[in-house]
Amino acid sequence: MRNIIRGGTLVGIFVLLAAFTSTSHEPVGKITFPINRVFVIPEGSSDLKMAYFNMDVFSGDKIETKRESRCEITLKNGDVIRIDENSIYTLEDIEITQESVKASSFLGVGKLWATIRKIFAEDDYVTVKSPTAVIAVRGTIYRMDVAKDSLTTLRVYDGEVEVKPAAPAMGNLQPQQPRQMGPVGPPRDVPGPRDVAEPSDVSEARWIEIVKAQQQIRIRSDGQFEKTDFDPIEDASSDWVQWNKKRDDLLGR
Repeated sequence: MRNIIRGGTLVGIFVLLAAFTSTSHEPVGKITFPINRVFVIPEGSSDLKMAYFNMDVFSGDKIETKRESRCEITLKNGDVIRIDENSIYTLEDIEITQESVKASSFLGVGKLWATIRKIFAEDDYVTVKSPTAVIAVRGTIYRMDVAKDSLTTLRVYDGEVEVKPAAPAMGNLQPQQPRQMGPVGPPRDVPGPRDVAEPSDVSEARWIEIVKAQQQIRIRSDGQFEKTDFDPIEDASSDWVQWNKKRDDLLGR
């Protein structure tokens, strides 16, 4: 009798663990249009899995496109993200339910086009990061280019987005070298006390910009930016823009 109870307890624990695992690691979207060499790298892995139509993607997955390749990702709430050739895009932390959307992703290099639905709940958010910028979206169509030198260019087609500089990576800070102690010399005069500037919080963003439709912003690796209007006629000549607009039209966006 004791063995039966123990066995039943173990089965119950297994069922609970299985249920927790299935709900905590559900797909957040699908690969809806892969072209040529598109790979998915699961979180915590270095294995490249060839993407295929309707392939599930999960929070933490990294999507990489090779030369002459493109990929369209459709999230559970209908948001669409597309990346061009030679791009690396990570679904960093995505949580989508019927009640809320909390999504953070990262474009390390390459080109991205996003069609994001209107967000109404105050606690919901959609952010896309690059090495130099953080973009907060509440319903818009935009594209973002990240060059190899981390220069980020954002163009907005509909709605508006909030842009601020990315926080500096702590790994870029150089450790202070220990001071070399030399021989002790004779005593000498030293400067008296003087006023110093108040300490500043370098982690705070130095600026926040709202970028509206038909505007663009470029953010350099040093955090400096330039915001201007862009020429829609010149922009429309891009093959990347033409392809995305055709896909949006086909999907009724």
